[in-house]
Amino acid sequence: EEIIELLQRISECNGEPVKHSYLLAPSMSNNISSLVFGKRLKYDDPERQNLDRIIRGVASLIGATSWQIFFPWIGAFMRKFKLGSNGQLVKHLTEMKEFIRKELKQHEDTLDPNNIRDYMDGYLLEIQKKSNDPNTTFRKEVLIDMSRLFFGAGSETVRVTVDWTLLACAAYPEVQRKIHAEIDEVFGTDRFPTWQDRINMPFTEATLAEVMRWKTIVPLNLMRYTLEDTELRGYPIPKHTHVLAILWAIDHDERIWGNDVHEFKPERFLSDDGKKFVKPECATPFSVGKRDCPGKSLAQIEVFLYVVAILQKFVVQVPRGAEIDFESLLGLSQTPKRQNLCFKQR
Repeated sequence: EEIIELLQRISECNGEPVKHSYLLAPSMSNNISSLVFGKRLKYDDPERQNLDRIIRGVASLIGATSWQIFFPWIGAFMRKFKLGSNGQLVKHLTEMKEFIRKELKQHEDTLDPNNIRDYMDGYLLEIQKKSNDPNTTFRKEVLIDMSRLFFGAGSETVRVTVDWTLLACAAYPEVQRKIHAEIDEVFGTDRFPTWQDRINMPFTEATLAEVMRWKTIVPLNLMRYTLEDTELRGYPIPKHTHVLAILWAIDHDERIWGNDVHEFKPERFLSDDGKKFVKPECATPFSVGKRDCPGKSLAQIEVFLYVVAILQKFVVQVPRGAEIDFESLLGLSQTPKRQNLCFKQR
């Protein structure tokens, strides 16, 4: 439903230059809204516009305050007194909490155990079931924070990945032509794509994997903490150490990817004959291990369906006289600058 709405809005641009990021954002966050709250918001709904404003604000301000990770005591001081960008970040996070609290109140008032409408309903029922357990972690405040994380990690990162992919397709028409060829061969121009189609679209999968490597959507992994003394490849890591994995360094290590590591090259993820998608163990866009991204499967499905559905209907082009700017802005994710693209009907 969200993709169809997006395609219609792109079509209404009639091939004229458009800042596609502004079209992608409400579509992506509506997916999360449907999952968490059981409803979508119209693009011109004031609540929808306010939600997107908050998400954009949080995403950009997290980047502005990310250096405080390395100086915890300074970060604690600045957050306490809301100095620098911290004040704005706290304001946006508070607004997001209030938005979710309002939805939570509506869900509590209309909760029906025999009709689970969404994630929030399911969680509220678990809270009720475990209300007599003193050790339960199912609490309303946890639900609010989880819902907030869904929007930050579940909509913004997907939007950014699709955004970079469309920019890459416009800048590298030969890549776009190969994706169009796979689309035409696998499901044509009439049938809507499905997640299963990816199995027969190795170049498309390779392109998406290369976008995630080339631009490292989330360059810094979440902070980890060692519970005991440990060792990693000969390096001793003491108990109670904060560990931060720099995923960007993995994605741009010449020992792994070769001297052309900064070039966009989907072929890295193809077999020698180009017929199979091959994902090396070192490709870690969603982190690895027990604590990898819990939304990995949903994000992969969304990115694939959005990209192929758009390219099924349109040729993405750079506006006349313009060039794609691949410099990124660091926020919650490594975000492209907002710029125009043209979407010509195929």
